[in-house]
Amino acid sequence: MNLVTNIGITLFVITLTAIYAGPASRPGVGRQAESVQNVGTTDFVLIITGGELLLGLYADGHTQFITRTLVPLGCRCVASLCVGDKRQDLKDALVYAKQHAPLIIVTGGLGPTDDDITREVLAESTGIPLSEHPEALADLKKRFAGSGRELRDNLRRQALTPVKGTYLPNPSGTAVGLVFDREEEGVVALPGPPRELRPMLTNELVPYLSQRFGIRSIGSSLQMRFVGIGESSIDQVIQDHLTLPGDLVISSLFEQGRVDLTFSLPGNTATDVAILKDLEKQLIPYIGEYMYADDGSTLEEQVVELLAENQVTLALAEVGSGGAVAASLSDVKDVSLHVLGGVVSTSDANMASVLKEPMTRFVQRGSMDDSPAKAMAQRVRGLLGSRWGLAVTEPHVSGDGRSFVWLALSKREEEFSSRRIYLRGHGQTMRNRLVSSVLDSIRKELLEEKQSRD
Repeated sequence: MNLVTNIGITLFVITLTAIYAGPASRPGVGRQAESVQNVGTTDFVLIITGGELLLGLYADGHTQFITRTLVPLGCRCVASLCVGDKRQDLKDALVYAKQHAPLIIVTGGLGPTDDDITREVLAESTGIPLSEHPEALADLKKRFAGSGRELRDNLRRQALTPVKGTYLPNPSGTAVGLVFDREEEGVVALPGPPRELRPMLTNELVPYLSQRFGIRSIGSSLQMRFVGIGESSIDQVIQDHLTLPGDLVISSLFEQGRVDLTFSLPGNTATDVAILKDLEKQLIPYIGEYMYADDGSTLEEQVVELLAENQVTLALAEVGSGGAVAASLSDVKDVSLHVLGGVVSTSDANMASVLKEPMTRFVQRGSMDDSPAKAMAQRVRGLLGSRWGLAVTEPHVSGDGRSFVWLALSKREEEFSSRRIYLRGHGQTMRNRLVSSVLDSIRKELLEEKQSRD
């Protein structure tokens, strides 16, 4: 059967040169990329399941994340196949994968519903039966006991694991990862949600693959987190200004308007750590203004930390962002001490009504200046009694046809800062980018406040 032409299966062939950790012209990294291919390489095939992917409802982010994690450790992805939730399609994909690599990684289909077929299909394909694992079941019962929900039979299925192999714990969800281990091959199943798959891959699967296939373990690494700058711009700075060690691996992940850049070395000595810190120090003069963390903390956590350091409380008035800014901050520890609340509405005019303020000297329907944003920021600051008030207006269209919102910050009576934020993408993608831009603006204002005080 030809998988490329079969409906319901999409095949992407991936070579290492497409997923390497930086451009070949970059000093040192090209040599390292060659060494990845030549020393202890383990080939693997990815099978990404989910009918919604084939319908175009969601993009496949798993291939990028998995390959960028495993390639620097001595693995080589020879193909990535996207299949729907049909048993035969998954079986056919497994036949192809077995012909091309000793390691197969499948994502998705481990849940409790009828279309979660991965567990049973892998058991049938490998000839390794499933059995209820007592420790996995105990973890599952503990999780559901805490939620007050009943552990029904269909949910209990998630404690079924291969009798030959192992399972990978899932602190972020209910579906454990599965490892079907045969002498000639290993088949791994990971949960579909990114918030479950990503930590499981790094914390559980990499150590297993290091032991089973001899891939390199993760040595020392330094992650720098950026916002307001793209991957290509960071890459150009690295090419122009840094001389890199030959065994350095660089990987980056762009998501929601933010870039995570990671420098990794195979060793984990004090010297390795010092080399990584020195590389970061060399980058700071060029792009330090865009870096918000190197300790793993999120942009949201950095904003709340700066609010605390500056003893600033914040109130929000959101139109174009639909309450997404407040929602993004809501999970941060002690956020209620520093973000006093927010108001959400569907238009600038409706926001004026919600805030119970005519704002006649500011608001004119269709106004292209920043007056409505300033008025909202000032009013919400006064209503909630916060030191600062922030407003995001409804979208407008500029003279050159680009959509934008006004962002305004009211720090004190009649003291404002404002800027246009241009919108990119659509729907949730656009909103995520907007949130990152708003949070970055708050971060920079707070840094200026801190510097002026110091």
